[in-house]
Amino acid sequence: MSTDLTLPRPVSPPHVVRMELDTFSVVDRPALATWFGDVFTDLLAPLCPASVSELVAVARGYQPSDTTPWGPPGYARLLLSSGDFTLQSWSAALSDLPSFLRVQLVQLDSQGLPLVDGGWCAEILLKDDPSFPHQIVVTAARSLFGGWISHVVQQKWLAAFRSGATLARACGGWITLDRVGVRTAHEVAAGVGLDESLFTAAEVARGPHWATLLGPRQVAALGGVQQVCASAPCHAVEDLGGGRILLQLTEHLDDVPPDALNELVKFLRPVLH
Repeated sequence: MSTDLTLPRPVSPPHVVRMELDTFSVVDRPALATWFGDVFTDLLAPLCPASVSELVAVARGYQPSDTTPWGPPGYARLLLSSGDFTLQSWSAALSDLPSFLRVQLVQLDSQGLPLVDGGWCAEILLKDDPSFPHQIVVTAARSLFGGWISHVVQQKWLAAFRSGATLARACGGWITLDRVGVRTAHEVAAGVGLDESLFTAAEVARGPHWATLLGPRQVAALGGVQQVCASAPCHAVEDLGGGRILLQLTEHLDDVPPDALNELVKFLRPVLH
């Protein structure tokens, strides 16, 4: 009798589209609330049947149970770290509350639990420790796009990324297809912890990506705006003003050849861990 000792192969996390902006600047909270609402409307609402108004209305009347502790099936969870579930409190939380604040929208599954692998999430995390940047993170499972992320959709994500970077005076950020999580693929490969990455985010880029935002200090370390615009090995290079430059490595998000990524790594070497 033979015994099959073959172990099951580990399952890789599914691809998600991930957009992140990091900033140490004082945030214009009312403007950020408006931007966050636009991100939901333009990027996430097409992937979800509910509007922000519907989410708020459902959340206000929702009573948790053993089977749906987070929210009603098929909708999304609107979470404020404090305050009631109203559109007014959602905006006021960003404009009025001091110190630490987390505002999050997360899609739920049919049992009212967060969709960890197949859904979307949008989160603003404002820190009370000035050593670490505020973070804006938007993710959506690739499967939600029907297997193909169109050029129009990619341009919408880039437009939100540009406006958010300028609004928040971001020190860095990116858009990528990701399987890793809170750390970037570069940070995992380099053995860099999340705290170290966030602490040095103004000076050190958190990796090469399809869309990479370089903040003022990183641009200066690479020779300045003119030098970066002239020499970055990318499909598109855009000066956003304020010393910030957006690098778009290739035309399409799902077409990033290893050779192109390696060339970008070489270019960014002075500002990588």
